[in-house]
Amino acid sequence: MGLKPQNPKMNKAKPTRILFWSSVPSKANYELWPNEMRPIDILASYLEEMAPRRGGGGYYSSYGNDNPWSETIVLTLGSYLRKSLYIAEFAFHILSLIAFVAFLIWACTIRNRSLALKGAICALTSFICSQINLVVLEAMTIAETEVTMYYLIGLMLTDFFALAAMWFTLYVFWELIHRFLGLTRPSGKPHAAVTTIHYVFLGIVFLVSVAEWGVRVAYYVWSVNFNYELSWTLTQVSCAVYIIHWVLSTEILAWVFFLAIKAGNNAFASKLPAMALFTAAISWCAVCATVAIIGIRYSLLPVYQYDRPVYLSTAISIVEFFLYVGTYTGILLCCAKWHSLGDERKYSAPQYQPQYPVAQFSPGQFSEGQYPPIQQQSYGVAPYTDHSAQPQAHPHHVSPR
Repeated sequence: MGLKPQNPKMNKAKPTRILFWSSVPSKANYELWPNEMRPIDILASYLEEMAPRRGGGGYYSSYGNDNPWSETIVLTLGSYLRKSLYIAEFAFHILSLIAFVAFLIWACTIRNRSLALKGAICALTSFICSQINLVVLEAMTIAETEVTMYYLIGLMLTDFFALAAMWFTLYVFWELIHRFLGLTRPSGKPHAAVTTIHYVFLGIVFLVSVAEWGVRVAYYVWSVNFNYELSWTLTQVSCAVYIIHWVLSTEILAWVFFLAIKAGNNAFASKLPAMALFTAAISWCAVCATVAIIGIRYSLLPVYQYDRPVYLSTAISIVEFFLYVGTYTGILLCCAKWHSLGDERKYSAPQYQPQYPVAQFSPGQFSEGQYPPIQQQSYGVAPYTDHSAQPQAHPHHVSPR
């Protein structure tokens, strides 16, 4: 391996990025600034305006001309981002990681495994894996670390775990909603149409998430060879996923609002689980709406693509931190306090009980003309008296005259 002058065909600087699930590359990045070291992120709760420079100051090292993945670059902040803002963003990503770890420990201590706790544990584990990749890459950027293009594999894993975490969170919300709806029905189960529709939604989210991740992987692979043709496609697909998350989070909020009203009318033995889930739904809808609205304004609408504030990425990371904390605090508090609702069987419709219990006597125990004794009712209802066995003072109708 040796150093050699930079290939003239490689004059176009390759941008690199640190991304989380809400990042979207903009079509304009490679049309307006094709030869500048511009970032490809428009939505970001992570590194913004970052550009790599090749190791050796005008030189690059390679393990072979036919292996672009072995080419080394230096991750560094670009001139468009204030370092203080980026460090603040990095700090909140670390806080988010710590919060997710704390939530995972809390979830593991909740004993009621009949709830959607397995889904919550999977979601938190996915968030943790995504945040670890994100924090490591951001730390390498701050330290201006020289890496090979294999670092893009870390970005692929970051996106994969982030999308998985979103899917599992939707699953947890719908499972808890189904459990609450089951308490309001005599059968103890939610309406079949509701569960069917929600599972169809989960299938749709799964398919579009796989499609988005596939486009991202293809984009990263193509970007190694400075091919950014998928930039605008990735923008559109990512924004579509964010909008779907926003719509479904609004549907979840509507259902939980209905349950909160039921709790206010004393439909449940305790109001706390429903109110905790309501708090979680508000936070979840807010974080999905934030990402979707910013994506639409600064990625899909051309008039706003170049007006993104320099502090926006840091502001997003701060807002996401508090909203995610609110989301999983509400979810786990709902699961932890579920026992306060009591035995779910008491919410089911009572079985028919005869007003007069039948005495347990065999048919041949009494001779003809005899009847079993009448049982006295505990609530004071007078027993039936057989008047046919009593002497009649007036066996025939007597005229009052």
